[in-house]
This record gives sequence, C-alpha cells and structure tokens, in this order.
Amino acid sequence: MIRRASDGIVSYQFENFNPGQVSHALYTRLGGVSEGPYTSLNLGGTCGDVPGHVKENHLRLFKNFGRPFESRFDVWQVHGDTIHFTDHPRPETQKHQPGDAIFTRNPEVTLVMRFADCVPILFHDPVQKAVGIVHAGWQGTLIEVAAMAVRALADHYGSNPKDLIVGIGPSICGNCYQVGEDLRKKFLARWGEKALDFINMKDDGYYLDLWAANEWILRSAGVMKVEQANICTAENLDEWYSYRKEKGLTGRFAVAIALNAGA
Repeated sequence: MIRRASDGIVSYQFENFNPGQVSHALYTRLGGVSEGPYTSLNLGGTCGDVPGHVKENHLRLFKNFGRPFESRFDVWQVHGDTIHFTDHPRPETQKHQPGDAIFTRNPEVTLVMRFADCVPILFHDPVQKAVGIVHAGWQGTLIEVAAMAVRALADHYGSNPKDLIVGIGPSICGNCYQVGEDLRKKFLARWGEKALDFINMKDDGYYLDLWAANEWILRSAGVMKVEQANICTAENLDEWYSYRKEKGLTGRFAVAIALNAGA
C-alpha cells in the first residue's frame, strides 16, 4: 500500500487502483481533534465521542480528500446484506439508511464507511465506471456479502467480475481475531469443511482469518484482481482503531472512494 501524510492526517491507498480514474483513501486515526480513547481522527458518531469533534474530523477528512463535505453518501452499518446504489449524496438532514455495501457511478458522490476491526472492501469497475465499499465483519463474511455485492454490480450496472479491481483494507488479522466454538459452528454449518481453511486452532482457542476468507469469497465470485492491505488494526493501534483490542472503547476510522470527473 501507499502511505500518505498531509497536515498530520495519514492515509493509505491501494497500488492497483488507477489514481487517474478513481480517488480513494483509507484514513488512519491520525490528524483529528478527538481526545482520550477516540484520539484523534474519529469518524464514528455513536461511540461516545464529543459530537463537535466528530463533525470537525469529518470536515478535515473531506478537505484532505479534496472533495466537498456535501458530496458525502454514507449509511448506518448493521452487519447485514442491504446494498445501496446511489446517484446522489446524502443530505445532512436525512437519517442514515441501514446498509453494508454502497456503490455509485456519479463522480459528484463521495462514498464513506467507518471501521474498527471489520473488513473494508473497496471496489472499482473501470469499464462500467463504478466504485463502492463493502463492510464485512464476521457476520458479513459468513453471509458472503462481498459476493452479493459482485452479483448486484452485475445486475445493476452490468459489471463483469473479471473487470473489477478490489482492495481488502486494514482490519483485524487471523492471528488476533479469536472466536468461540459457537462461531466456528456457524461457519461450518454454512460453509462445510471449507470453513476450516479460515479458522485456525491454537492453544488458547480458535482464530478466524477474515482476510483470507473474503479473498476466497471474491475469487469464488469471479473477481481476479484482489489486493490485500495486510495491515492488522489490533497490532497497529498507533495508526488504527481496534474495537477488539481496545475493548470497545475506541473510535472509527473512515474509508472514502469516488470516481474522478471525466475519467
């Protein structure tokens, strides 16, 4: 990945995304005004932070991203299978709609999602000129929301999975994400023996590899171009929020993507 720093704000970009066609950034926790466990670029408005700090952080992010705050489209992430296709930003006075995948073909829309261990999955279709973000925690991974998004792109925009460029962003890694027997049984019940490829047993229990699982889901859906960030949020608290490592008292980092006008 490519690391960038400007005015104290640090973000990362995937190498396989064409910067002439699409703008994107995976923002770290650095460069904002939040304090305490939310230090400092917290974009989560429901985790206990001061609302004024969160708003200022949003404004700083959009200034850094080079796009107006009013271009934002985001959703209330609920670990489900609802997919939104939008041609318009979300008015600030409009309540968030529930959803875990958002896509657009309008260069005037900036898509944004928030994370703190779950997997950010970014999409670019350079042929149909579409971009999107998928949120996949263990629930989204279990139901294969990334594959649902690939099929929805084909239905809605006519996207060919082979044309898609996809990046799997920073999230908790398979060495840190300990899960219980109940969750292991859920994956075995849905995926059969294939689940054992992604759930490793150690002396202290089971560990789920969300990175490998989501890459398998994407490739099984026909996606050929997949880039892994290979950055663990739980192991890098200096730059990322981690809900698991910080025992729930933490902020949310943001991921943003948009088509470039005229690309």
